[in-house]
Amino acid sequence: MNTYEQMDNVVALHTARRTDPGLSVQLELFAAGASQHLGYSAPADAPSLVTPPRPLSLAPEQLRLFYDDERTDAADGALATRLATAPGLVQAGASSWDGGRTPIHPLSLESAYADPRLLRDLGARGARFARDLGVDVVVGAETAGVPLAAAVSLAAGVPFAFVRKPGYRGHEPDEPPVRGAQVAGRRVLLVDDAVSSGTAVERFTAALAGAGAEVVGVFVLVDMRDVADTVTSLAAALPTQSVATYLQVLDLATANGVLDAAVHMLSVDAIVNRWTDDDPRWELLPMSA
Repeated sequence: MNTYEQMDNVVALHTARRTDPGLSVQLELFAAGASQHLGYSAPADAPSLVTPPRPLSLAPEQLRLFYDDERTDAADGALATRLATAPGLVQAGASSWDGGRTPIHPLSLESAYADPRLLRDLGARGARFARDLGVDVVVGAETAGVPLAAAVSLAAGVPFAFVRKPGYRGHEPDEPPVRGAQVAGRRVLLVDDAVSSGTAVERFTAALAGAGAEVVGVFVLVDMRDVADTVTSLAAALPTQSVATYLQVLDLATANGVLDAAVHMLSVDAIVNRWTDDDPRWELLPMSA
């Protein structure tokens, strides 16, 4: 997900400081009456899973055949694990993002596209959400959202398009911001690799609205609003589904041996409690790795 300068219409996030030994935390995402809450805890065995989607609009006999809450929950949990353990997606090592220090490398979400079976199943997960919303077109956000949106489109059997990065200047005079299927007057699902503060969602949505589309939802691999300082009002209001949250990805990566447990504990503390760049605890990270 590309990031942009801070915008005015944001919703402040109220993050609980992690002071307990187990580093449990409850992160309140939105103000009362807004869309949802996301929570995180770091259990010893299995992490919590993303909230399951609403059932599809099928007849009761179809639901009995094709939709089972427990099996869907298990499948979604397995998919989140496959995402978090995709080679190269989570990498230990201090880095930087948007001018600030980070305890691990930013997630390389494109790594999820390397495995065709994983990409297929991620597309099927997004297609379920697309059908729930009754969308007419699946639109990928340039560039990281395009492969995922194409997979969702194939699985859902609905037309595909992609929307250019805001500010893009092409080679053609008056080049349109949206390529592919026509979106004017149609219900659109915006697909990207991640959502954080929501500024990119807002910009892409504005571009689609300018082309006459109605954006009715957002599907991403990772919902990073659980660690964002602020979230735009639009990103807080749009129906959004993800395969996992950011903290869940780190939890699953640790549970499956991708991240060392000590590095995970320090990393989550640094992210949630917003360590300053001169915090002496940064020196503990390479010692733990």
